[in-house]
Order: sequence, then structure tokens, then C-alpha cells
Amino acid sequence: MNKRIVIAVLLAAVVATLVFLFVHHGSQEAEAEIKPAARVETVPLKSQPLAQTIEAFGVVESAPASERTTPATYESVVVSVHAVAGSRVAAGDVVMEVAPSPDARLQLQAARTAVTLAAQSLAAAQERYDLKLGTTQELITARQAERDAREKLASYEVRGMSGDGKLHAPVAGIVSKLDLMAGSLVAAGAPLFAIAADSGLEARLSVESSAVGLLARNQSVTLQSAQQNEAAAVTSNVRVVGGSLNPTTGSVDVRVAVPPAAPLMFGERVRALIEVAKKDSALVVPRSAVLPDEDNKQVLFTVKDGKAVRHEVEVGLTAGDLVEVTAATLHAGDAVVTLGNYELTDGMAIQDAAQDTEVAAGDSKGEGGKGAAGADDDAPEAASKGPAKTGGKGETP
Repeated sequence: MNKRIVIAVLLAAVVATLVFLFVHHGSQEAEAEIKPAARVETVPLKSQPLAQTIEAFGVVESAPASERTTPATYESVVVSVHAVAGSRVAAGDVVMEVAPSPDARLQLQAARTAVTLAAQSLAAAQERYDLKLGTTQELITARQAERDAREKLASYEVRGMSGDGKLHAPVAGIVSKLDLMAGSLVAAGAPLFAIAADSGLEARLSVESSAVGLLARNQSVTLQSAQQNEAAAVTSNVRVVGGSLNPTTGSVDVRVAVPPAAPLMFGERVRALIEVAKKDSALVVPRSAVLPDEDNKQVLFTVKDGKAVRHEVEVGLTAGDLVEVTAATLHAGDAVVTLGNYELTDGMAIQDAAQDTEVAAGDSKGEGGKGAAGADDDAPEAASKGPAKTGGKGETP
């Protein structure tokens, strides 16, 4: 009896184990069958022109070759100022009035007196020479002294010490430098003001030193005001790339000519895009599509037949949010994953969010159509039943 009970218990345990294993294996298969695919977003791989640019900021100022500086030809006192820095002037306009300083007036008066005395000495020497009382050497010395005195006075007069003191703009343009005010004492040779010719404006840009190797003369540049709203952009070219770093900012100066008709003012701050490289046709994807892998290689994923396909790519030009990619396995039109690619592996099942949206929209449209169709189907039936019912009631009386 006990042996039968033990055998029965063992059989029951074996059967329970087999049932458990069968049920557990079935649940695993079911889980594997209903395991969701990775949800991603894709965009088509495009082939299009691409230009790589460097963004820089700067200010509009005068080109050194076009700037005309007016210096003080003698020690002067500023009497009045008729223009300000940044104002536009025509050739010949009065910019400033000056007068000789007290010391300069003394020099002018001394020069005039020296001329008078030298002329008298020459006359006396000539008279003595004519009377055979003076030598030839004395006459030559007197003539030389008189000539030197006249030339010194003429020099002062040419420099304007005896004039009206009005200083005129040498060319039409913009007053680029004028820091003086009435009453200022200016040493001889010091600059009074500078005029930048209309056709001589340029933008002085500051570019990070790391990008200097990409810059070259005559590269295309788009300039736009950084201070005006909805400012028009103008196209120009790099005129010169600086060969030294700014010790304060660590940047390099790049000068770009400003076209004469450009809507940019002297002293205005500008934003520039310098085109350093360009391709007429390149495979382009958003930056988010390209990822570094554990070997520091650049990879992206495409979708084919509902599965992820891994591609190792070479990254080329970049422009804003777009980047050029190169790989033998990539072709224009491929569906490139831009969102959800961090979770992907090669061959993983893919569920495109865009396709889900289209399917959901289609289902919604189908349900609406079905409802409408159902209403249409019921309407004839109701119409057919209605008259029969009414007719029946009509016959009852």
C-alpha cells in the first residue's frame, strides 16, 4: 500500500514538472512573439549641394589704403569743429578751424622780423661792396642769410600759419577719426581728423585661431548687419587674412571689402558667413543621424525591410544642422534613422513612428468611412420599411 502511494506521488510530481515546463516554454515563445520593435524616426537620405561656412562677427571701418589723415602742420589751437566722427562730408567741406598757438605766433613774428633784418643787412653789404669797402665773401654771406630768412617765412605761410585756419575735407567720404574739441592744443604733426573714402569701407572680422587654416583670400563672404532688424545680406570676398593673433582675444583679423552700395554704415557691427568649402553634390543627413561607436567610428542606421542596417561612414563638410556622409552602402533615398538610433543594433526590428502615424490616420479615416457607409446602408432599409409600416396603418381603419 505504501509503495503504491509513493509511486503515485512521484508520478504526480513528474506530471506537474512537465506541465510547468510546457507552460513556461509557451509563455516565453509568446513573449518573444509579442516583443515590441524599436520605435524610430527617419528621413530620406538626400543628395544636394553643400557649403561649409565659418561664422564670424566684426565691425565696419575704413580700409587703411582709403583713409586720408589731415595732420597739424604747426602747433595749433582748435577754434571750432564743424563735423563729428561718422558724419559724411563732400570734398572741400570745412571740417575744422584752427589758429597758431601762442608759441607758433611768436615763431611766425620772429620769421617776419628775420626777413626784414636780413634784407637790410644784404642792402648794406651790397652798398659796401659797391664802394669797394666790403669783400665778395661778405656779400655772399648776406645774400645767403636773406634767402634763408625768406624761405623760413614762406614755409610758415605755406603751412597756413598766416591763413584763415579753415581745414577742408581732401576727399568725399566719412569722417572716420575726429577726437578733438574746441580749445584743444595740438602739437605739430599730430593728426587732426581722417576721412575714409566712400568706396573704401571694409568689415574687420574676428575669427577663431582654430579656423585660420581654412581661410584664404577671395573666399565668398555674406555680410549682414547685426544691429538692424531684417537687414539685407550682401555678398563680398575676403581681402586679407591676418598673420598674427590678437593677444587679448586669441583671434585673427580677417578683412572683407564692403561694396559701395551695401546698406552698411561706418561703425556698424556685422555678422559674416565665410564659405570655406563647397560641393555641388553630397549625401546629406541631419547631425543627429551620425553617432560615434565604442571604437570611435562614425556610424548611422538605415531601415530596410523593417530592420536596422548599420553603416560606418566618413564625415565630410558640415553646414548648420547638416553633415555630409560617405559610404559605399549608402544611396540617395535611403531611410536614415534620426531619432531612436542610440538603442539600435544591426538587424534589430524597426517600428517607424511616421508609418505608425500614417496607419493610425488611415484607420481613423476607415472607421469614419465605415460609419458613414453604415448609415447609408441603414437609410435605404429604413426607407423601405417606413412606407410599408405607414401603409399598414393606413389600411387598418
